[in-house]
Amino acid sequence: MKNKLLTWIDVEREIKKFNLSHPELKEYIVKVDCYSDAVEVQYRGDVANVKLWIGNIFGDNYNKERDFISVGPNDAEYEVLLIEGEDSVANVDTLYPLWKEHAYNSKSTAYPTPWSGGAKVVAFHSFKGGVGRTTSLMTYVSAVVNENENTKILLIDADLEAPGISFWLNNELSPTVSFLKFIEALHYRFGASEQEVIKYFGDELFKKSIVIDGGKKEVFTLPSALDITNIMDMPVTPEHISKNLENPWILSDYIKKLADYLEVDVAFVDLRAGLSELSSPLIFDPRIEHFFVTTIAPQSILGMKEILSKVYASHSNLKDELPFNTKPSIVLSLLTDNLKKLKDYSNANEILNSAYPGSENDVVSPGVEWLEFEHNESLMSIGSIKDALDKLKQASLYSSAKEWAVSIRSDSAIGKISNASDTQSKLSDAAKLHETCKKFQFAEDIESNDLLITDPLRNLAKHYYNELPVVVSIGAKGAGKTFTYIQLCLSEDWDSFVRVITPKNASQVNAKIYPLLSSLNINQKVMGKLTTIRDDIAKSYFFDGEIKLSSAFLSVRSALEKDTDWESFWIKLILSQFGKEELSLQQFNDFLVENDKSIVFVIDGIEDIIDDPVKDDNHRNALKALLYLPNVLTELTNRRIGLVSFVRADYVQAVIKQNHSQYVSRFQQFRLEWTPETFLRLAYWICGKAGIIDANIEHAETKNLDSLLSELEKLWGKKLGRDTSKEAHSARWVFAALCDLNGKLQARDLVRFLKFSAELMSRASSINIKPELWVDRVLAPEAIRRSLEACSKEKVDEAIAEIRSLREWAEILSEVRPESKKVPFNPIDVGLTLVLISSLRELGIVYEDTDHNLVEERYYLPEIYRWGLNFSSAQGGRPRVQALLKRNLGGMPF
Repeated sequence: MKNKLLTWIDVEREIKKFNLSHPELKEYIVKVDCYSDAVEVQYRGDVANVKLWIGNIFGDNYNKERDFISVGPNDAEYEVLLIEGEDSVANVDTLYPLWKEHAYNSKSTAYPTPWSGGAKVVAFHSFKGGVGRTTSLMTYVSAVVNENENTKILLIDADLEAPGISFWLNNELSPTVSFLKFIEALHYRFGASEQEVIKYFGDELFKKSIVIDGGKKEVFTLPSALDITNIMDMPVTPEHISKNLENPWILSDYIKKLADYLEVDVAFVDLRAGLSELSSPLIFDPRIEHFFVTTIAPQSILGMKEILSKVYASHSNLKDELPFNTKPSIVLSLLTDNLKKLKDYSNANEILNSAYPGSENDVVSPGVEWLEFEHNESLMSIGSIKDALDKLKQASLYSSAKEWAVSIRSDSAIGKISNASDTQSKLSDAAKLHETCKKFQFAEDIESNDLLITDPLRNLAKHYYNELPVVVSIGAKGAGKTFTYIQLCLSEDWDSFVRVITPKNASQVNAKIYPLLSSLNINQKVMGKLTTIRDDIAKSYFFDGEIKLSSAFLSVRSALEKDTDWESFWIKLILSQFGKEELSLQQFNDFLVENDKSIVFVIDGIEDIIDDPVKDDNHRNALKALLYLPNVLTELTNRRIGLVSFVRADYVQAVIKQNHSQYVSRFQQFRLEWTPETFLRLAYWICGKAGIIDANIEHAETKNLDSLLSELEKLWGKKLGRDTSKEAHSARWVFAALCDLNGKLQARDLVRFLKFSAELMSRASSINIKPELWVDRVLAPEAIRRSLEACSKEKVDEAIAEIRSLREWAEILSEVRPESKKVPFNPIDVGLTLVLISSLRELGIVYEDTDHNLVEERYYLPEIYRWGLNFSSAQGGRPRVQALLKRNLGGMPF
């Protein structure tokens, strides 16, 4: 039994819904028309197929013997008239840009003729009123007027039920025409041509335009109606205009022609809120740029979801050759810092991302452009258009509006064909970048000046410029621990290191830097340099023996195989480097005092030796004693021994359970981690080392954020598309693609990513990348997007070899069915134990969505691991990942 059909309208709705999911029935159903007393079904072929079709829709409500459908509270007989006929009455496939049409049709069947040049048409819409739609629109108007010279704007109040902008016009500036009069005059022209109507309205608007800066700038305003009574009596509405059989998009064309007659740069249209046919003709037009304004309130979000999903369905089969940039913008308005912390904030992002999804091959970029508008009480008192143009410059949305305003007048080089010489120069730069990244990815063949000075290094030099350091430098895998270790050791003495970092602060400490333990990943050339440094120091400290770096490594390995007093072991290891095993640590320190010597021991690669601090007590005790060795050293009288240990963050977490936060905070200022700012500095520094984009490595530490972003546009462009597009900003996209879902990034991944992007550019011609179209940058958007998969696979292969917990999980995953390896996932389905989850979560490999802690499939992988671990992205997973990135990267400065 189907749902109760109360009227013949319900019959029509059920037929439309069924046809939406069964388009194949077009083969024998020619046309269906519902009337108040009967439904006419014109068909071809066997009538039995038609009766089966009706029965599938209405079930027991359909009497196939007598051909009626039971309708109404008393099950009245609604007649079904079956009319056989091939094509005598054609079924019109035109899909009008109206909600009632799109409610049951998933895709448009015809698209409007593209506009060529002239004014840009932009529409602002919201599901609910009172969410800041008009204020958002006027912020963009303000930006266009204030940021461009000699500009003209057409402002149309198309809210025919609750006008907004119209009330900002005083009597002196109020035109003698309105939007309602405009569509009426075009609908009933009474002998006048379309051009004459357009000219009349344009001339009337010209008489009452708002002139700014002595006539350099001009705003034309078309109010919704001249008085409220016109709204109460509307014989012609946008819906009537859009039922034009020859051109359903004629209303947009009218607006465009008026805008072009006035020679404006942009026509802004403020649409009626909600699912109103007063707005739908402009909402479904792909030639118009759309801004949808919503708060994070569930009602507003769910309404906006329905709007976006219908617009997406309409736009999803646009032919590639049509020059439409349909990507809409979402303005989250009335936001506060507290609202951003709520689940509703990330849920809003997820819901709307799913309603208008982006490319399946790009999980990082959402299908919509996200903008945010902070709540500002001072903007609630705007009373005129001129007032809005001035006050809205202080709105948080203004920075985005300013960028958009500048882009519409931009003469960007993107899209222009470069000559062969310029193209070859860009490809040559890509080759230089590729070679440089290969060099720096694994800290091989580096020189003593190959160091980007970041805050942790600067803090180390400043804090210990007049005393010996006793520091545990904590950092995630790939944070640059080995790289920094090598640079520190190659400085050879503490004073030289401090002078490199802070040239103005000469060190008051004369101490040699001694490599005590090193990573196994260091190549032979660097290892040779470190060995020479060790030998020279030992000889200067009156020791003629030879203790190799590998010997220290083997000593630790041997001690791990038996019960060991680890505090004593680490002390004895230090003493053994100079043949002083018989002394106590204090006695060795006194020996250094007597000979006026000081030494800083440096340790790295502890993860290569101690590989199981989670499960093995002896490994755990070894690491714990090393982490607390600074306490022992600080107790020395007249201390001449320093220590800098580089240790991975997850190792510290595994060993120090109690007072972990207190321990980490003790060395927090020396922690190796990469912020969005240092990410930009590293990218610029690498370009400087490669000798491209005119980057100067000396400026990598001093340039401000805006300058870095501007300079790096020469590397990867402003956006992953044209500057005027709504594609993601390149710098933000790269950071989001490489970081984990907590927003943590590893330096090595950026180097690796640039390596693969540059390598793809070298094969551009064979992989359908056209560098000649991107003359403003070294790396084309296609190369940037495509490099993520290779980057992830190489990273995971490397991480599996280095991280025990990931190696264990990878072995388990080899037995897991491919269909279970999707994001998000249930840990049980992919063989994750609680111990593995804890370790992988600490490493940033696995992310638990605690907002959905009652859902089993709440675990995610960042993109930099997902590809390499062969996980697919479930359809519902992409919007959530985008929402998590947006929330967790919310504080990014770009």
